[in-house]
Amino acid sequence: MTGAVLPGAGPPVIDCPGCHRLTYVLDACPCTSGGDRMIVDAGQQGDGKAYQDCQLCRGVGTLPRPCHRCRQAGRLRGQLVLSVANVDSGAVASANVVPGVVEPAPWPGDGGTWHLPLAPILAELAASVGAGCWVEARNPPGSPDGPLLLLPSRWRPDLPSETRAALEAEAIASHGHLAWQLYLGRTAAEPLPDPARDLVRRCRLADLLRLDLVLEARRRHPDADPTWQLRYEVPGGPVPNDVCGGADDLTGAIVTTTDLDALYDLEARGRTAPAHYLTGGVPPPAGPPDVDLDQLERRMLADCTDLCTGAPTAGAQAIWRDRRWWHTSLRIAGTAETFSEWDTGQIHLRETSILRRGWQPPTPSWQGPSIPYVDCPHCDPHSRLRRCDCVLFTGRADPDCPQCSGAGRRPSALPCDTCRDSHRIHHSLTVTLTDLADRVTHLHWQVDRHGWRAGDLTWHGDAHPSAAGEQGWQAGERISAPHVATQPGGKPVHQLPDPFRLATWAGRFGVRPDDLTELDGGGSIGQGLLDGTVTVPYAGADPLAEHLRQASRGRPGARLFVLARRPDVPPLADLVRLLLGLRLTVTVTLVDHGDNAGDPRLVQGEGWDVGVEPPGLPVAPDALPVGPTPEAAIARCLEHLEIAVARRVPDDPAQPIPVPQTPVPVEVDDPVPLIRRLARQHVGQPVAVHYAGLVCQLLLHDRDGVRRLCTAPTLPGALAALGLDRR
Repeated sequence: MTGAVLPGAGPPVIDCPGCHRLTYVLDACPCTSGGDRMIVDAGQQGDGKAYQDCQLCRGVGTLPRPCHRCRQAGRLRGQLVLSVANVDSGAVASANVVPGVVEPAPWPGDGGTWHLPLAPILAELAASVGAGCWVEARNPPGSPDGPLLLLPSRWRPDLPSETRAALEAEAIASHGHLAWQLYLGRTAAEPLPDPARDLVRRCRLADLLRLDLVLEARRRHPDADPTWQLRYEVPGGPVPNDVCGGADDLTGAIVTTTDLDALYDLEARGRTAPAHYLTGGVPPPAGPPDVDLDQLERRMLADCTDLCTGAPTAGAQAIWRDRRWWHTSLRIAGTAETFSEWDTGQIHLRETSILRRGWQPPTPSWQGPSIPYVDCPHCDPHSRLRRCDCVLFTGRADPDCPQCSGAGRRPSALPCDTCRDSHRIHHSLTVTLTDLADRVTHLHWQVDRHGWRAGDLTWHGDAHPSAAGEQGWQAGERISAPHVATQPGGKPVHQLPDPFRLATWAGRFGVRPDDLTELDGGGSIGQGLLDGTVTVPYAGADPLAEHLRQASRGRPGARLFVLARRPDVPPLADLVRLLLGLRLTVTVTLVDHGDNAGDPRLVQGEGWDVGVEPPGLPVAPDALPVGPTPEAAIARCLEHLEIAVARRVPDDPAQPIPVPQTPVPVEVDDPVPLIRRLARQHVGQPVAVHYAGLVCQLLLHDRDGVRRLCTAPTLPGALAALGLDRR
């Protein structure tokens, strides 16, 4: 079942049913979805007629397009490779699925449909590499049950063997766009999910973060069943108009939504939410004592129906706030029209329902006074007018500017660079640092008529505030922010004291400053926020006021959420072993910015990158590695591993896909300290180590391009050849 392709015996190849070996297809032009009219209403069904003035098809109604099903080869490969790789040990096992390998089985509940059961194969592969749990590399939250291979309706067990094999090849070839599927496993088995306990934990986390935990059941259409979602929101924000994804029931929403998923896009959802100071209040308890998911779901489903008329509502919400659930229905408050221009030359009109809650829960007890703000002077909240670039670069409108003709504003689809479309510039910022476990620190940065102030409130897992409490700089105390550098244009650079440097707070969570990332989306924290450096527009400007203006723009409720946690990734040596076991090449690149130390205008620390490519391609180290730590580069590599796996599949359908088998991974020395030794000899220049099979190369990226330094079987041997084997 797990054997490799025999030499000289290629996989079965069939003609592509999409293009019939023509390598291209004639698809309906997008203009036919709207019919022969210039303004297209997305809510109306088109008549299928072509737009006669279409700029794409010229009124014909069809367009030739490359056939993506066969990748313009005209034929499909009847082969599917399933691989399970143990991230902890580096062991790899693969199965070569071709006609005749898997015994077809009836589809449950339908006697006329047959399929190829692949879940037992994956279980066997996982057991052989010692993986207690595994998920698909291209979709980490996905199910490990494997791809679904339904056989054509013509397949029957009494057909001749040649006919059955041809139909099985057709079913296998239908997965040609994912012909090699990789599943990453871990040795330890994951505990069985407990939705009720997980919801209690999320309620506890919402109390610590001072956020709302929202459970939502929303109808996409009046007659459709509701779609369930779980997310965090800033209190006071509107109901999002557009939501993606969802589950079929409440339990599915809890199990399939991770903490980072629930916090994703928090900035966009709370961009217009009112900003308030946070008060200490009573320490939050351990969360609700118990949650009856069935009762909670029944209550929300009841709110999806109007009690007076019996008509379906737009949905319902259950909001965890102030240590209790608040239930409300969702109502349609109006519609919003969006116009967009298609490539066909038509105008697309899309109407979106604006939802509101049936009633708003009471104000949270921990919500303090409103944070003062001023309106953004560089954008119009009622239009897409934004400050023109000529004003941004010169400080005044250019009368000869082709964009604004001297008006200083021009239409733009991009958010305002001053406020990020929040239309407000706040005078204070609340920074929330958390490890998403049981520790949260809230920092209050503000400047007012009393001077500069910074406050700190830390919650531990025992639900008691830290000894610092709400202590900090006293009102009226003026803090020194020395002038530390000058930008090339003459603007001064100041550095704020420790309470305004996020790098200072990283040690409280036991992480490095470079491990801090934005909680919403995982973006890196800017150097200015880490070190408290700020460039002011002119000499004498208030550094903290400028720092808050830049840091708070577009933040939900004038709050910045920071994740203080190291990425949960395997060591770099284990990752290299795993990738070599998959018969891929690995290039680890590092640039040491040691010469920039002490200059806040320049990049600090290190830059890492881990690149993966199929064998046989030219070695191309990253010229600008940006990962601040090896762990960040490893996480990014695993996130994009599917691309390297897809590129490993040969373009010629007659050429078989390799079936990697590595029960005993090769030994790899930890590259991190070794490549750092090389980088210290070439400060400011990217150096790289390239692993390809049993060969290791050291490379240097300088002004003349990529230069090979040496080649050896191991990285320590390569360093010894350069005379760098001694520390």
